[in-house]
Amino acid sequence: MRFVAAALFLLLPAAACMGSGESPEGPSARRVRGPNILIIVTDDQRYPGTLGVMPSTKRLFGRGGKTFTNAFATTPMCCPSRASIFTGRYVHNHGVKYQSVPGRLDQESTLQRYLQEAGYETAIAGKYLNGWDLSTDPPYFDQWAISLNGYRGMTFNTNGTMRKVEGYSPHYVGQRALEWLRSFDRSRPWFLYVSTPSAHPPFDVEERYETARVSRWGGNPAVAEADRQDKPILGRQKKYDQETSADPHVLGPVAALERGKKERRGQLRTLMSADDLVQDLFAEVRKRGEQEKTLAFFLSDNGYLWGEHGLNGKRYPYSASVKIPLLMRWPGRVPRGSTNDRLAANIDVAPTVMDAAGLTADDDYPLDGESLLRPSGRDRLLLEHWGGGAGKWASIRTDDYQYIEYYGRRRRNRPLFRDYYDLVDDPWQLHNLLRDRDKTNDPNVARLSRRLAADHRCSGDPCP
Repeated sequence: MRFVAAALFLLLPAAACMGSGESPEGPSARRVRGPNILIIVTDDQRYPGTLGVMPSTKRLFGRGGKTFTNAFATTPMCCPSRASIFTGRYVHNHGVKYQSVPGRLDQESTLQRYLQEAGYETAIAGKYLNGWDLSTDPPYFDQWAISLNGYRGMTFNTNGTMRKVEGYSPHYVGQRALEWLRSFDRSRPWFLYVSTPSAHPPFDVEERYETARVSRWGGNPAVAEADRQDKPILGRQKKYDQETSADPHVLGPVAALERGKKERRGQLRTLMSADDLVQDLFAEVRKRGEQEKTLAFFLSDNGYLWGEHGLNGKRYPYSASVKIPLLMRWPGRVPRGSTNDRLAANIDVAPTVMDAAGLTADDDYPLDGESLLRPSGRDRLLLEHWGGGAGKWASIRTDDYQYIEYYGRRRRNRPLFRDYYDLVDDPWQLHNLLRDRDKTNDPNVARLSRRLAADHRCSGDPCP
């Protein structure tokens, strides 16, 4: 089900661009002639409903590659999710459970380490990990320009030199990314990771897009949901009226819709700048004549609620918070204009790159994700959140249902309450079947709980 040995990959058409050799970094490292790797990561971009303002991205990745229509951030929070992108591992395995602990990431387990030791040139532009000490250079990158999140007046560590960038930081990220691209040795494959602050709040929109038109939006059934008593995580309040609740973080339907509209406008307008960045990057790839030699990904670190269930932001297990755009492009290897509804996730990016490059992960760092270049063997996903904001929760997500357990601080492994949604009949997650007083529609909770507990401890191939 998981990553397949590199030898099997020789059966793919991509084999023509591969090779092997000894790397000076160590006896186990190998130089390969794999494809170039480009990973573009946006911030807090939900799916669907956001790619409409990104025509270049839709053309290059949508019409020019494959769109995964059922993709997720396994932990809907920036730093843990980015660590999962770099490692192909669930949060409970890489250890970056919170925003403030990037130092827990074992750098030996990262994609950039494997690729650099295999002979790739490596570079990063934009946000690395939340809470990262900017005076510390990011390991296993040959060139870098990293910052924390923000749109203006941001401090960057650029190849070891600290400087404050007064202008619009997405422009600086783009300039450095293009600089790294132009500097890459054409005789070696390269890995470029580009991360833009779009569409993270506060939504500081580039001047030329401040009044750009975005389509009207009237919410959806989850925004209009008035009775949320079946969702005890939302403050465990007994009553809602149209505008207030017992929890100040949960809004009534009218207020949730208005706030959602405002945040949606801000997000979409910042994403217009991100689309320009995508266009500029691929113009340079095309100028280098490396379109067919470049495997590229476009994804977000997590989704974003626009008022669904009275919530805005992320961290919750509901669909708008965990679903992300995930698109992949590799001309000649990935069918153009194709879609795939498999259960895909941020943890699948690293295994896909390793597969394409003909590399295997160390035994100490087994990959939890699966290669998107191969048929899926996954029937479910684990979603997990370890605390802060929405508290600690874990969930099983399939095509048909979502089961969620919420845990208290004192009883970390015993659920305080549970949700179960039939995603076929209730895609907006309006009816928690475990709290509708109808026992006939309840699932086998004991079995689901055991499966979730096992998934929450999994590592490598047994992981969903």
